[in-house]
Amino acid sequence: MQGLSSLAALLLNRWTSGLAGVATAGLLVWYLGPLLPGFAGPLPRALLILLLVLLWAGVNGVLSWRTRRRNRALAAAMTDAAGGDRPAREAEADAAEEVAMLRDRMRAALARLGARRDGRGLYERPWFVLIGPPGSGKTTALRNSGLHFPLEAEGEDGPGAIGGVGGTRLCDWWFADEAVLIDTAGRYTTQDSDAVVDRAGWLGFLDILRRTRPRQPLNGIIVVISLPTLAAAEVAERRAHARAIRRRIDEIGERLKLRLPVYVVFSKADRIAGFDAWFDDLDREARAQVWGATFPLAEGVDSFAGEFRLLLERLDRRLVERLQAERTTARRGLIAGFPLQVASLARPLTDFMLEAFTGSRLAPAPFLRGAYLTSATQEGTPLDRITGLLARSFGIDQQRVASLRPAEGRSYFVAKLLREVILGEALLATHRPGRIRRQKLLRLGGFAAIGLVTLAGAALLWQAQAANDAAVQRAGDSLAANRARLAGMVLDPVTRDDLPQLAALLDAMAPPPPAPEGAAAFFGLSQAGKLAEGSRLAYRHALERLLLPRLVWRIEQQMRARFDDPDFLYQATRAYLMLGGAGPLDPAVLRGWLQADWQARFPGTLNAALRGRLLAHLDALLAEPLPPVTLDGALVEAARATFSRVTLAARVHGRLRATDAAARLPAWTPAMALGEAGARFFLRPSGRPLTEGIPGFLTGAGLREAVLRDLPAATRAVAGESWVLGRAQEIPTEGPAVAELEQAVLALWATEAQQAWDALLGDIALAPVEGREGSIESLYVLGSPQSPMRDLLAAIAGQLALDPPAPEPALAGIAAHFQALRDLTARPAAGQPGAGQPTPLDGVLRLINQLQQALAQASPGGAPVPATLQAAGDPAQLLLAEAGRQPAPLALWLRQIAATGRAGLSSAARAAAAAAFAGSDGPAALCRSVVNGRYPFDSSAAEDAPIDDFIRLFAPGGLLDSFFQSELRPYVDTSGEVWQARSLGGVAPPADAATVAAFQRAATIRAMFFPAGGAAPQLHFSLAPDPTAAAAATLRLGQASLETGTTAASAGLTLSWPGSDGMASAALAFGSGPPAIETHGPWALFRLLDQGTAQPAGTGQIRLRFAAGGRDTAFLLRPGSARHPFARNPLRGFRCPVIRQP
Repeated sequence: MQGLSSLAALLLNRWTSGLAGVATAGLLVWYLGPLLPGFAGPLPRALLILLLVLLWAGVNGVLSWRTRRRNRALAAAMTDAAGGDRPAREAEADAAEEVAMLRDRMRAALARLGARRDGRGLYERPWFVLIGPPGSGKTTALRNSGLHFPLEAEGEDGPGAIGGVGGTRLCDWWFADEAVLIDTAGRYTTQDSDAVVDRAGWLGFLDILRRTRPRQPLNGIIVVISLPTLAAAEVAERRAHARAIRRRIDEIGERLKLRLPVYVVFSKADRIAGFDAWFDDLDREARAQVWGATFPLAEGVDSFAGEFRLLLERLDRRLVERLQAERTTARRGLIAGFPLQVASLARPLTDFMLEAFTGSRLAPAPFLRGAYLTSATQEGTPLDRITGLLARSFGIDQQRVASLRPAEGRSYFVAKLLREVILGEALLATHRPGRIRRQKLLRLGGFAAIGLVTLAGAALLWQAQAANDAAVQRAGDSLAANRARLAGMVLDPVTRDDLPQLAALLDAMAPPPPAPEGAAAFFGLSQAGKLAEGSRLAYRHALERLLLPRLVWRIEQQMRARFDDPDFLYQATRAYLMLGGAGPLDPAVLRGWLQADWQARFPGTLNAALRGRLLAHLDALLAEPLPPVTLDGALVEAARATFSRVTLAARVHGRLRATDAAARLPAWTPAMALGEAGARFFLRPSGRPLTEGIPGFLTGAGLREAVLRDLPAATRAVAGESWVLGRAQEIPTEGPAVAELEQAVLALWATEAQQAWDALLGDIALAPVEGREGSIESLYVLGSPQSPMRDLLAAIAGQLALDPPAPEPALAGIAAHFQALRDLTARPAAGQPGAGQPTPLDGVLRLINQLQQALAQASPGGAPVPATLQAAGDPAQLLLAEAGRQPAPLALWLRQIAATGRAGLSSAARAAAAAAFAGSDGPAALCRSVVNGRYPFDSSAAEDAPIDDFIRLFAPGGLLDSFFQSELRPYVDTSGEVWQARSLGGVAPPADAATVAAFQRAATIRAMFFPAGGAAPQLHFSLAPDPTAAAAATLRLGQASLETGTTAASAGLTLSWPGSDGMASAALAFGSGPPAIETHGPWALFRLLDQGTAQPAGTGQIRLRFAAGGRDTAFLLRPGSARHPFARNPLRGFRCPVIRQP
């Protein structure tokens, strides 16, 4: 792999690639030079090649010298201190010796880097600066980054790094194959040791970068901050770190005049408790991945909190997998707590990021690209924030987390972060605008100067000869190119009409327009005339050998494919015979036929240029006599036998369709009549666009301008084409036969027009609308006096106004067919019967308007739908009745409008019911509070439903009853055993079957608990001892008691629930002992009954059997009504009805 990299670097080297270019140019000069004046001999070509070599060597030498000079300047700058730090440096006795040693090491490093074959010196590599507080792990991250540092010699700073004077007083320089990374001293970030000296050194360092690398001092900023430092810091200390880093970033931008991308790296993530155990299953490739987030370019620090939440969600999803994979209890504990440990960092990290990277109007936010967590090595005691928080909260001693670290340190989430993310965005930094403008101006000026010099030299050296040679060369090149194109063209026999490729070839071969002759003509050297004649002959030869055979072949294919269309076959045979010289050539007819074919084969504006080029070549072909072409005689005879059976009227009709007058008529489309505003209300069910309609030939204008006007001429033209038929045929040109022929032609036109218009009218429908508001708006527009329906129908009626100046009997049928449609919008003229009266369409529009008003009144907050329908008289049904009396397409539109209105009313009914049900006066909220999780509706509930709320909800005239009567009663059939939802005037019910069943069950509860429509619940029943009771027992219900199972059993009781005392308690005791079953509350009776079993006992009685403590007893209960809750309680399992918004 290293060998391949070296080979690629060698091939991409500036010297190597330049040499390849010079060699290629030298070969071109040597072999093509004799074609240029003055370079026929070997000496001039050799001198030109030598000049190219010298130019290549000089340019690369200058570039290499500039690179070496920049590298020397960089080396000096790396070892020299900033100007503001000079007094402090001079105070050090051994600084000079250290600087000398550093310079030697820097020169050796630069020499080794310069000897590499990748062609990039220090200046060309991207430069990144690392800032951060002392001990944040910047150097460790670089050592374990996986980048390739070519300086392998180990020094005091480690491999690949060259330190500043005094160790890391200024910075460490890391030279990698991919970039130069400047590891700044932590004191320059915090500036807390000696602020004046540190600031002067820091600004001096930035000045060094600006002077020695002026075009792009830096490509980015890497902020390295220790996670343990942030996690353990107080708020004030954390804020101080953030502000210090923000100041350093702002100083970089202001000093270097750059907007640099900033990458925040939270180091020492391994100090999070559980980190080693959590990520222990990752292999080398997985440990190299990125753990963090790169923000979108348009966003910044605001994205941090969301991205951190996504990171936590990813940890949570992986938790179960990691726990299952780990067998050690201690490590499983660490793994289980790791996501929570990371989550505990959200607040300090977010506060730090917001403090450091939030912008304002006066201080724009830095160009923050992302935030990442890394671990370059594993050292130190893990940080357990969760245990620490608990210890501080409860005042207990915090125990250190067991350190389960691997035997040797590993690098986590560093390699791809630096190599792919940060270094991959080295071009994001914004350059200095002033320098960019100056460089552009210099480049433009240089190019302009070179162009002027070149043009002046060419004018002086080749004023005459060059122009002539260029013309000859162009002709030769064109000839060679045309020969190459001809290689793929089939000459004889033709099997395909590859007209697009042929058009490109003919375009290239067409003679260019005459150009003004220059100096070559002055010296008598011009070959323009000869070249033009040769070009014209070649072009004519191509037209006859390439275009003409393909036109003949195309018409043959059309004839063979359309033997079922005699009219088409006749027109094709006529054009075929013209091309073959078997009939008189009429260029206009032939051009019109081929133009129509090309319009069908290459439609649309995208192919307009191709059609125009083909027509130009066809005109050139027809401008001179055509050569003889061998025609397919058998095909011609078969065609004649077919179209000879066509009536004369059909042939004349076909001729009229093919006239220029018919072709010029614009097609009528619905979009033209509707306009942009009205077109949105209509569509074509077939999927065709509204911009596609009726050919102009089949409109009223077509009848007047292309049929009636040209009918006599078309008759004479058909009479003169007996040569197409192959035999003489007498065609009358005057007399009664002509009138009959014309009527037959008009009848054919009327039949075709009627079929076309019927098909179009049946394919225009109203566009669907969404929602009730959309339906209201659509019906408002459609029912208005300016309805687009009126515009469309009036436009259609105008196109079907087929009455010519003189009545034609053949047109009576089509006129009668569309009379009803024309009458819809017809307004008699002033003075005629019915003048000033509304049109039939006005009445239809009023019905649509009534439906719109009904739909608007039924909107939320308006009148109920049943009342609206009763007041409006069901306009949807009226529209359906009207649709049965109207012609197409109005009948279809009215059916659609009726369906839209009913759907809107159904939606309004559901919306009104849902709003009333969930409103402040509706039963929804009270029902949920009474029923959900309350006894007796939920038999397992401990909390009772309040009796007052039960009465308010279920009593006659209560919330459920009132809502049902006002909103649902018209839509429900209550006559049967099971209530059924039903539509009302075509409007769907607002409640489904389940909701109706819930209200029926509520009615059953009302009938049982509120007999005779009372305002309070009342259940009458009697209790008596059961002779079959096995054990003596006493039943107490409120203040009443009843004994059973003894010789002295009590007499029966007649009771009423809840009674005057509310019957708030119920108990059952065996013998004289304490109660075995005891219940309390307003529903105590039913709770007690739930403890026993109920069985029919005959004569309308129910045996209540209770068992407890190994003993059982029984009582006989007789309900006071046939509808009672003692056997089957309708309260149990009752669920509140649900009515949702549409």
